[in-house]
Amino acid sequence: MRGLAAVLLMLLAAVLGGCGYAGEPLPPALRRPAPVTDLQASERGASIVVQFSIPKTTTEDLAIEGPQDVELRIGPAAEGGFDPDVWQRTSDRVPNVPRDQAVARVAIPVAQYTGKTVVVGVNVHGPQGRSAGWSNFVVVPVIVPLPKPEGLEATDAADAISLDWHAAAGEFRIYRKTVGDASFVLLGSVARPPYADVAIEYGKSYQYYVETTETTGETLALSEPSEAVTFKPVDKFAPAVPAEVTAVPGARGIELVWARNVERDFAGYRVYRNGQKLADNLTAPSFSDQGVQPGTKYQYQVSAFDARGNESAKSPVAEAEIP
Repeated sequence: MRGLAAVLLMLLAAVLGGCGYAGEPLPPALRRPAPVTDLQASERGASIVVQFSIPKTTTEDLAIEGPQDVELRIGPAAEGGFDPDVWQRTSDRVPNVPRDQAVARVAIPVAQYTGKTVVVGVNVHGPQGRSAGWSNFVVVPVIVPLPKPEGLEATDAADAISLDWHAAAGEFRIYRKTVGDASFVLLGSVARPPYADVAIEYGKSYQYYVETTETTGETLALSEPSEAVTFKPVDKFAPAVPAEVTAVPGARGIELVWARNVERDFAGYRVYRNGQKLADNLTAPSFSDQGVQPGTKYQYQVSAFDARGNESAKSPVAEAEIP
């Protein structure tokens, strides 16, 4: 009997061991869209431009299937502290918010909010109506729309492109791209026009636009961008006239020295004696004239030229003679 009992126990253990153990049942997925964390809002021209990513997964990292309800709201910031519940009751819901794009971009007219400080937030509800709550909130002080810069012009300047425009007030940002590039980049900013772009290369074409800016606290407001202009610079400008030209008589010749030119496209110097070209393509700021006669006074001038052949005026005359 004892042997039979042992066999039965072994069989029972084998049967029980082959059965799967289900464990505790998992709770149902809530399927709440992940909250928006990249909400941005700023004033541009006559609009408050809002941008944020539409969530594609839930808080459980599950793909969202079905339409979502995107609740974008804007309303005044209450004095004495921000209460999301109070703000939600008193704010305006923005209609026609895109929900089928990876990134939603919405322009809200500033007219009814001018002179106020507003708070912008977004709450995305999933197909079952659930949400994970409000996004990050953005505070925007709304000012009178900034004037768009008008009449942007580009002209040649010495080793630069000069930009000029008209605008009523504010500071300005200048953007540039090389023709053929995909997007503009911020080039610089100025309190008033004009602006000189010195980071140019001759032979390339550039496009520019300008926008008016105003900072309130830590918030930047922008105008609509100016019309873009395209410009290809032409080097029409000679180097500076060589300065401090000095003629020093020696035992058998006359030594000339002068201050070095510093233009980035400088190519060389020319030396003139008594109005006639004596030497060309000099790169050092000096020259030794060995073809002189004792007792004869000579007059010297020096000019500089650049890589495109633009020649400066001649320097003031320097005189010398050897005994």
